[in-house]
Amino acid sequence: MDAFSLPTGAGAGEKIILHIESEIIQGHIGKGDKLPTERKMAEDMGVSRASVREAMKTLQAMGIVVPIQGSGNYITNSPETSLDRAFCTLFALSNGTLDNLMQLRIILEVEAFKDIADYSSDEEIAAIAAAAEYDYFDGSIENQARRDRDFHLAIVAQSRNIMIKYLYNTLSALFDVYRHHVLDATLQRNDNDTTRRDHMAIVAMLKKRDAAGAERALRVHLMSDDYRDILDRSFKTI
Repeated sequence: MDAFSLPTGAGAGEKIILHIESEIIQGHIGKGDKLPTERKMAEDMGVSRASVREAMKTLQAMGIVVPIQGSGNYITNSPETSLDRAFCTLFALSNGTLDNLMQLRIILEVEAFKDIADYSSDEEIAAIAAAAEYDYFDGSIENQARRDRDFHLAIVAQSRNIMIKYLYNTLSALFDVYRHHVLDATLQRNDNDTTRRDHMAIVAMLKKRDAAGAERALRVHLMSDDYRDILDRSFKTI
């Protein structure tokens, strides 16, 4: 990390954070890289070690920096976790709605469908199908939630766009908040196989490499009046 001139108008800790963020964005440091010692950063930046220490604590809370005892501070190897926390918090603070989530989820999965149709191998599509091909509901909402999550993540994993993967993983974290409520509602209505049937309909279209057909099946899965009623009620109970 080269010496640099601190920008004006911000506290020392904030300037350190802005500098490290800039270094990451410009590609000067990346995942898993070790940061200079607190003493070195303080000398290079012309600030106190206390300011560096506070900046490191903030970056750790943000999930950007990971401390390793006896070794130093490192840039995280799991940036998607940082994105999850920040995105979920901002969503809650901004009074995000269910429609916001559903619309973004459909956009991201539809983009993944296009990549699957154009680029995925038969084996990769078979892996998506395997995530949908469980034979029965065993009465466990936990298992059902895991199966639903794994199926949709398997779809997005085939996207060639890394930002779609990151954003969808974040979206999935938000959906986890109330996914159990939705599945519990379907269990009470004795139609817990609906999710599996909808998944298989999507798979059928992907096997044909029909992205438009997969989108139609996804909209039936997520946007039917019956299903939306369950989602709306579940979302409001949280």
